[in-house]
Amino acid sequence: MDNNQPAGFRNADSITVRFAAWYRGAALPISKTTVAMVMLAFDILDHRHDTCASIRTVVKSTFLSRYLRVTSVLFVLLLCAFSACTPNSSTPYQTTFYHWQTRLAPDTTARSLLASYNCDRLYTKAFDVAWTAGRAEPAALIQMTDTIGLPPLVPVVFITNEVFLRQPVQKLETLAEDLVDLVEELFGDDFPELQIDCDWTARTQVHYFVFLKALEARLKHRSLTCTIRLHQYRDREAQGIPPVKRATLMAYNVGNLNAWETENSIVDTNILKNYLAGTKPYPIELDLAIAAYDWAAVYRKNQLAYLINEPDTQELKDTSRFSSYPTTGKSLRWRVKQSTYLDGTYLYEGDLLRWERALPEQVDDQVELLERYVAGFEGRRVMVYRLGSRVWEPE
Repeated sequence: MDNNQPAGFRNADSITVRFAAWYRGAALPISKTTVAMVMLAFDILDHRHDTCASIRTVVKSTFLSRYLRVTSVLFVLLLCAFSACTPNSSTPYQTTFYHWQTRLAPDTTARSLLASYNCDRLYTKAFDVAWTAGRAEPAALIQMTDTIGLPPLVPVVFITNEVFLRQPVQKLETLAEDLVDLVEELFGDDFPELQIDCDWTARTQVHYFVFLKALEARLKHRSLTCTIRLHQYRDREAQGIPPVKRATLMAYNVGNLNAWETENSIVDTNILKNYLAGTKPYPIELDLAIAAYDWAAVYRKNQLAYLINEPDTQELKDTSRFSSYPTTGKSLRWRVKQSTYLDGTYLYEGDLLRWERALPEQVDDQVELLERYVAGFEGRRVMVYRLGSRVWEPE
């Protein structure tokens, strides 16, 4: 045995391994090296896009059921694995940002980011719509404090799913009209696009899609887009495809925020893969939304109590008030030693904190992962949440 071979090559039981070909009763003598290379190629194809999985199935079936030369099969496998099935990284994309604060007045760092990425649009939360006192009501309206020199603004309206559970279908057109009127009051009537952000479900899809169609009819020359959550992307048969030509896949805040054991609820590549791998291409063009920000999740009696945006980590070094919480993962955690305030939030002794971050240096990796599974198109945008986060500030 050649002990210099990689471990994977040494797992074969003998110099010759026989694959059952089941073709005219023949068996194929194949060297260990060839076996290892074939299985490596199969493994690569297993982790590629749905198209490659189909190729893998056909090729493996052919290999096991036909008396073909192993070298020919190996050539096809490796060609698929390393060429046709590589991530679609060649499709250029335009980077831009989400602005989610209620006051629009980007600082120098934010403006430099917009300029450095040559952003053609800035996706700006206009307001929320929630079910309040028996009706759909707007809240948290944007304040246009300083818009000079900014790229064209795209208003984004977040609507709670409860609105579409409770709003009668005959009043959805009125809701659409009122929403467009308020957006135009805040942004004028020359915005290029309106985006609706709603975590709709199978139960509300009919009302929500009726609302989207009513909106589009009122936008005239302006385009309508919406957001797509991971569960909506995967469970499209139950939850439907929204009646828009283009949407944005929200690929952050994917983990279980309610669980203290979660490592990082903002970015979790394993969860992304579980939702995206093996799915058919989505029938409308999808831009990609990823994260770059930080927060602290506060837990009290095993329940999520608060989220503290951009916590003061210098205060967390005060050992008279906080103690490091032992962890086997990469996240930073603390226990409150004595009741105190942190960034205006009152914490009780025994509360637990987990600091979660999605950093700018992870942006390219997030995009690369998504492009393995989500088909690209010319003019795709990658929207980073969020502009104004301190993680973009130079250290």
